[in-house]
Amino acid sequence: MIKKILFTFLLLSAVNSIAQVGSFPASETFDMAFTEGTDIEFIPNWTGNLVNPPATATRIFRDETVYFSAPAALSIIPTSSFTGDVRVSLDMTSATSLAFSFKAKSMLNGDGTGTRNVILIMETSLDAGVTWIGTQQVASLPNADQVDFADYSYALPAAANNQSGVLVRFKVTRGDGSGTAGKLVIDNVSIAQSSAPQLAVDETAMTFTQVLGSPSPTHTVNVSGSNLTGNIILNITEGFEMSETQNGTYGAVIALAATDGVVAETVIYVRMNVLTAGDYTGTLTISTPGVANAEVALSGTASSISVTNPEPIQIYEGMAPIFTAWDPASAMNTFPANMAFWTHGITDPDLNVQFTEDWHCLYNLTNRSRFFGEGDNGVSFVNTGNSQYTGVCDGSDPTQAAGAVIDNGRAGAVVLAISTLGTIGGLDMPLAISADLNWTARTILKNNRVYGIRMQYRIGNGNGNPNTGWTEFPTVQDYISGEDNTFQTFVTPLPAECFYQEVVQIRWVYYYISGTGSRAQLAIDDIGFTNVQLSTDDIQKTNRFSFYPNPANGNTIHFNTASDITISDLSGKQVMKADQVTDLNISTLSKGVYFIRNADGVVLKMVR
Repeated sequence: MIKKILFTFLLLSAVNSIAQVGSFPASETFDMAFTEGTDIEFIPNWTGNLVNPPATATRIFRDETVYFSAPAALSIIPTSSFTGDVRVSLDMTSATSLAFSFKAKSMLNGDGTGTRNVILIMETSLDAGVTWIGTQQVASLPNADQVDFADYSYALPAAANNQSGVLVRFKVTRGDGSGTAGKLVIDNVSIAQSSAPQLAVDETAMTFTQVLGSPSPTHTVNVSGSNLTGNIILNITEGFEMSETQNGTYGAVIALAATDGVVAETVIYVRMNVLTAGDYTGTLTISTPGVANAEVALSGTASSISVTNPEPIQIYEGMAPIFTAWDPASAMNTFPANMAFWTHGITDPDLNVQFTEDWHCLYNLTNRSRFFGEGDNGVSFVNTGNSQYTGVCDGSDPTQAAGAVIDNGRAGAVVLAISTLGTIGGLDMPLAISADLNWTARTILKNNRVYGIRMQYRIGNGNGNPNTGWTEFPTVQDYISGEDNTFQTFVTPLPAECFYQEVVQIRWVYYYISGTGSRAQLAIDDIGFTNVQLSTDDIQKTNRFSFYPNPANGNTIHFNTASDITISDLSGKQVMKADQVTDLNISTLSKGVYFIRNADGVVLKMVR
């Protein structure tokens, strides 16, 4: 066994306070007994979030059985409820280009059935831990007894140079898999100036979901370097693309220019953008001279779009509510008039979720993800960890408990289409110049995970793409899940840009906010328009063509001069025609709004 060589740290304050390492090179070999506790400086300059006695061999502890050099090492064991957080405090006022180097390996934790790797992430803070930069996954080690220690290193980002208050964090967490993760053992830590080129990349893998017709939502990777002898070059495989700005130009190659050997931490936006449905893999390769390439594994699934863009309903003064109930016995593949229900494949979606399909199942299903007919309480959304079985979905096998499930089966959005533009006698006419949209949101079951309903709008139908063009209302329209069987009514003015439009779509998105466990079941109900104000001016005015009374409360209207006229309803359908008339019997017309046009093309509005 190697005899441990001791190095002395320069302490800038007493041991019982949080001191700083301020003289470099410096080293720590964990000879000193650890002070135990929560959020504690367990040895000078080093703090831990939960330091336990060696005998417990849990959380963070001084390991006296496994070490690179006697008598001890630092060991950290992450769990489902504990992420190891060890911080080293540095004064780099007179230091630049520092790097940590150390020995590490993993050891078996538990009964040997756990398949999770133990993950070591290192990062730097210049503001006492409020924000972290230079994040890098340094190691991912198996839950197994590794025979030999290996060498690992972490270079501080250039922003830390000559800073007086620098924290470096060893963050230890569990990887994917099942059961326990391994024990991470760290020893012989050295902090020294390094002249070797350093490349820092904070991601190792990204997974994307794309709906064809638009790129996927972006993921980000942070890239930086120091002591560089050339630029940092990023290359990405076909089917994926990247940019230095989220809304900028995307491509396959990015060059980050080094200045005095430094590339400051730079955010790179990455997305998937393919033309054909299917599963894809790729690699983002980051390279610079003198350093091993860093690679980020890319994978994703692209789905085709098959959604209904409903026919719009024209809004007008005094119109009846659009949606007030949905029967659980409603047939599959049906929707309320002028509406549709859209789905996606994400269990806990955010507001950027990509919609792909309509809801194709029944409305009386009582488990798994679903839209449910709530009768007079509208229609509800609820998602679970699973989509519907195909036989349960369509009713062909209501007891199916295994086998195929539907694709993209998560309840996602209720969509309404309206029109504020009518075509009357060949002329486009505004039917409304202002209106309030009324709607009610309900919590059917609160459950544990907090969910919300966000109302958004877009002009047009996105050329058939359900995922483009959506805009927040000037005052964000949000409902957050409440107690069981409670509701909230909203009155939302339509934005000015929604008027004089052939199609305006409005959607209510069911989305995840926080928490674990069962998800809130929320509903939409009582959608309609009130305070609809129609244009007070006729489309064209002339002293030579007018009629009275208006509103036409009786059965006859009178024109100021004999005229050839046609009368159309709100849909543009011609309902009456007369030639050279001065008095016109309108007893056959129902109550409503009509438009009267003469032979010169002058159009007047009539309220019946």
